[in-house]
Amino acid sequence: MFAYIVRKLVYMPFILLGVIFITFVLFQMSTTPESLAKIQLGEKASGRQIYEYLSDKGQVSWTDAGNAKRELLGQGVLDNKRTPFFVAGKLDEFADKRDDLHERMVDLQTDIAELEAEEREEHGGGEGDTSFSPSEDLKDLGHKKGQAANRQLENRIHIAEALLDARRVEETLLIREQLKKDGVADDDLKDAAGGRVAELQGLDNLDIELAFLKEDVEILESVDHEILKKQLEEAKASVKEIEDAIAAKLKQASADNPDSTLAADWKACSEIRDNLSKIEGVEPDLVYTAWYVNFVYYIRDIATLDFGDTNNRRPVMDVIKEGMWPSLALAIPGFFIAELIGVFFGLFAAMYRQTKIDHVIVISSILLMSINAIALIMFGQKFLAADWNYFPITGYASGLGAIRFLILPIMLYVIITFGERVRFNRIVMLDETNQDYVRTARAKGVSENSVLFKHILRNTLIPLITRWVVAIPSLYLGSLVLETFFAIPGLGYLTVEAIGNSDANVIRAVVVFGSVSFMLAALLSDVLYAVVDPRVKLS
Repeated sequence: MFAYIVRKLVYMPFILLGVIFITFVLFQMSTTPESLAKIQLGEKASGRQIYEYLSDKGQVSWTDAGNAKRELLGQGVLDNKRTPFFVAGKLDEFADKRDDLHERMVDLQTDIAELEAEEREEHGGGEGDTSFSPSEDLKDLGHKKGQAANRQLENRIHIAEALLDARRVEETLLIREQLKKDGVADDDLKDAAGGRVAELQGLDNLDIELAFLKEDVEILESVDHEILKKQLEEAKASVKEIEDAIAAKLKQASADNPDSTLAADWKACSEIRDNLSKIEGVEPDLVYTAWYVNFVYYIRDIATLDFGDTNNRRPVMDVIKEGMWPSLALAIPGFFIAELIGVFFGLFAAMYRQTKIDHVIVISSILLMSINAIALIMFGQKFLAADWNYFPITGYASGLGAIRFLILPIMLYVIITFGERVRFNRIVMLDETNQDYVRTARAKGVSENSVLFKHILRNTLIPLITRWVVAIPSLYLGSLVLETFFAIPGLGYLTVEAIGNSDANVIRAVVVFGSVSFMLAALLSDVLYAVVDPRVKLS
């Protein structure tokens, strides 16, 4: 038996590893690392704090550009609140989405132009014909184009923000160097550079929009479709309009203030603009760590019982420890009382099979099984607690004071599970009463009590043990429904709250502890089989 137990214990870590991997996949798919970090650090956490936390957890790693930016932030050269970090995967995602949307927009524009030309030709009217009515197909294409345009705009906003932030950093460093050469004191560098960069950012906004339009022109020219000439001319006109707007702003700035450095700064930053005209020019500061590396760190956290914090900023393990005892205080007495009653009445019904006693027990069991558990709980709270004031309606107390709060939930638990337990036990025991060894014992003159308790009950322990062991993992959770209705702060109640609040760390801890307890319970059942039944050999 000892060798069997050791072998099972050796297998368990591999089974648990599979369970942990499943939870890892689910949690990785359900949210982003940044979202999980915000849960731990709070909504007001800065980008730098979030990524420093993820770096400590092994979920991201810093590039050379990222380490350089962190050093500048530490020196106060860059503004902590206004300097973002760029993740490689997100930059690639923006670029891929941009290319897909470009292709989609060109296809839709071509289809719309061709279909409209065909319909106008059939209609017999020209482009300015106000009586022309587009078909449903044309309207549908126009609707799809509008949706694609909205997605394209959203993508361009993200790209523009990244380009603008990247330019701000580079322009700040360049202008600081110029100011240093001009003899500006270190204490004044930040404000002086900030003001000049802020002026440049207004022009950068226009320049980034200009880059988008130039991309559109290049794509339309590469398609070289006669039907898209109108869109091409409109795009070229928009390019010219923005170029004129930039030139006008530079000229206006010099006219309003002869000492303005905007034109000089704009010229000095031309190389920065060339490098950061497209999202591919933005150098990532971080890269997401490979999933298998994250999984190793994930296992490390679970092995050290580090499940992080709840949404309320409390360590998950503290919540588990506090909630475990109310759950056990409710579940253990309720479970043992319910099982004793179930075995007694099941055995009693089997002993008096096909008699009035058996019929009464069976009918009572079916009746209780037919009544909804929630209805019974509400009935108990309404009459036994609220109206007749025998028990508290809800609540919990520490120590012996908890007894008065637990009596009613335990009573209801026994009543709710009575029917199902008695039916199961009766069926199991009836199977045994028809066995040859029972008839032999009775033929030898063994008393009925000895037959029932020494022979029948002992041999029914195998299915009963299976049933009990399956229930063991749920004991530490208590009863989800009862804890929720009676506001008992056990793990069941906390789990329901965690699910409602999307508290991933609490749910993860409950899943892991549930898996461990189930595996240990399965091992215990094997050992108990061998104890109660000599025919079972563990080898």
